[in-house]
Amino acid sequence: MSAAARDERYLGHVHNFRGFAIVLIIVTHCVSAFDWSASPVLVDVLKRGVANGTILFLFIAGYLFQHLSGRYQVGDYLWKKARFVVLPYLLVSIPALLLYTVFMQRPDVPAGFYERPAIEQIGFFLVTGSHLAPFWFIPTIFLYYLASPLLYWLDRQSWFYWLLPLLVAIPVFVPRGHLDPVQSFVHFLPVWVLGMACSHHRELASRWLERLLLPLCVLVAVLFALEIGLAKGTHSAFSSLGKIALTLVLFELFRRGGRLFDRGFALAGTLSFGLFFLHSYVISASKILVERIAGGQPPGNLFAFACASLFAVLASMLVVRLVQMILGKASRLVIGV
Repeated sequence: MSAAARDERYLGHVHNFRGFAIVLIIVTHCVSAFDWSASPVLVDVLKRGVANGTILFLFIAGYLFQHLSGRYQVGDYLWKKARFVVLPYLLVSIPALLLYTVFMQRPDVPAGFYERPAIEQIGFFLVTGSHLAPFWFIPTIFLYYLASPLLYWLDRQSWFYWLLPLLVAIPVFVPRGHLDPVQSFVHFLPVWVLGMACSHHRELASRWLERLLLPLCVLVAVLFALEIGLAKGTHSAFSSLGKIALTLVLFELFRRGGRLFDRGFALAGTLSFGLFFLHSYVISASKILVERIAGGQPPGNLFAFACASLFAVLASMLVVRLVQMILGKASRLVIGV
């Protein structure tokens, strides 16, 4: 095991928090498995509650980037990200790219998309990550990798983190980009920087979060209420700011919990990138099977949603483990773990 991996494992609460984050992302994508026409209020609250879980993931990524920056070398960093993030993205994308360029058409692509040559369609899907629901994240986080030299330099400037209160306002004015990784990069920039700040000023952040936990919980509740009452969609400014506050609450709770959360989230944290890359296939295959057996989407309710979410998490873990068993060490080049 590398020194970087040992350092990362030492931060057990961050590792477990990453496990929670990937579980939340999987749960988010289970909502679409059901017909919620009989429960419109419930599904609206549910969608808003689980949406924007990517914020947790980007906070953790920023935190670990700063935590491991003592041995940062731009060439080595980018090479590792190319091998263990970009290459798996390309390989895992192949079935979806074949499906949506040869056998089926995605309904949410720009007008005239399928009149373009297949190579342009593939290029568009890969650059935007729009071929599978969660894959928009990879082109966005790749921009953070490319920006890492600047982020590394800024981390070492005494004035940089004083800008954080201003940066947190960015999601209010710049929404998450639809098919636009650059806009998403800007939208989520304060989240990444907040993670860096909580690592750079770890002791100060711990003291502040310990004192402000209750006010942050109140802020989360207030922003969620405003989102329910005022926002039209699930990725409003209220949602972004609320999830940022929730991220800090959860980060503090995982810090306080220590090894208490190992049993529930440590394995998910270890398998996180594999779960990210494969869970959409697991959920899609399960939806097709259930719909064929049931003759359509099953009606949605909290119990069915909870069962489906648990199944999706466990089945995705099983698939990742099977791939690891089959490919051995090469699995990291194929699915990221």
